[in-house]
Amino acid sequence: MSWSRRLLFVALLVVLALAGAEAGLRYLASRGRPEQTATHMSDPVLHHRIRPSVAARVRGVEFRTSSLGLHDREYPAGKPPGVFRILLLGDSMTEGGGLALEATMAKQAEAMLNAPGCRSRVEVVNGGVASYSPILQYLYLQTLAPILEPDLVVLNFDMTDVHDDFIRTAVARLGPDGLPLAVPSNRRRETALYLPPIAPVSLRPFLGPIEGGLSRLAIYQAFRRSGLGRRLLGSIRLTPERMERLGLVGDLRYDPMAITRETTGADIDAAWRLTERYLAGIHGLARRRGIGFAVVVYPHPHQVAADESPIGRRRFALRPGLFTSEAPFQAIEAVGRREGFPVVNLLRHFRERRATGGPLSWEDDVHQTPRGARVFAEGVVAGLLARGLLPPDVRTGCR
Repeated sequence: MSWSRRLLFVALLVVLALAGAEAGLRYLASRGRPEQTATHMSDPVLHHRIRPSVAARVRGVEFRTSSLGLHDREYPAGKPPGVFRILLLGDSMTEGGGLALEATMAKQAEAMLNAPGCRSRVEVVNGGVASYSPILQYLYLQTLAPILEPDLVVLNFDMTDVHDDFIRTAVARLGPDGLPLAVPSNRRRETALYLPPIAPVSLRPFLGPIEGGLSRLAIYQAFRRSGLGRRLLGSIRLTPERMERLGLVGDLRYDPMAITRETTGADIDAAWRLTERYLAGIHGLARRRGIGFAVVVYPHPHQVAADESPIGRRRFALRPGLFTSEAPFQAIEAVGRREGFPVVNLLRHFRERRATGGPLSWEDDVHQTPRGARVFAEGVVAGLLARGLLPPDVRTGCR
């Protein structure tokens, strides 16, 4: 056998071995148990959810869940008479991992609304789930609304929501109206979308298509996550410096905080249209059930103060400094005007309270401290009262 034929034979064996490994990894992923942590698990419709009836520890604090899979207390079947029930939807900022239950924004808001002088009984149900965004909140409301029978749904809009909607739409099953029927968890397909490229900007027009094809392979993703892959190709977690070096700043695929920057990528407008569609879907779903609906939009630490959460912000590849763009807040307000739902903008509230009282977020984590959650709750309560979204006796008694 000639050397050329031997090399061809070896190459064929390598290709077959890689193909076999790829098929094996995909088969194991499809047959494996749902991905699960101490507090969360994957879901075929909701992508992921909080595990029901568990007790774990997050940041050294107990994280206890109800039988409905809420970071909250148990609620009886059917809403009790005389109760005005608010259902909060949101992501980890609302969920409150790392906060004692009574320190979460939901429970602090509930305490404020039931303080002496407030003549109605108000329940604030914590429907926040880490990494949720409007595409998942639409499906989650379909699950929770018949059980909890809320009078008002408040969606806490996060600065990562447009990115999350963009990524999750790629794995979603959508109906004819463009609204989700299910968002199954598909780690391989999602990883392919945000796996950082390794080719420099100058070579990306030539190598980009090849790298894009590789990024969809389970075996390539496993290599990128391995110790050898990280040493050779770099970590899949981006730093501010590497984000800039690779030319990814403002690119929504790789930059979850792209909408908060002064300069954003060309795909931002299209992604905003997806999020607007899902917000309109949630509003329509609430309206058909006779439920009030409002959106609260709040800032992340880098939008509050130049030195807020100095270590935590680097997890999102953000440099120090105050990010002053108000574009995302204005965009949500514009959606509210078009779709006919009220929007509570908490940007100035957070900045004022931070300036007078100090940090609101953990130094090493962008999530809010108990004090930050209280500021969040105060802003939500004040906004709902100002817009007349609470019963008259609550409005007159709690001012």
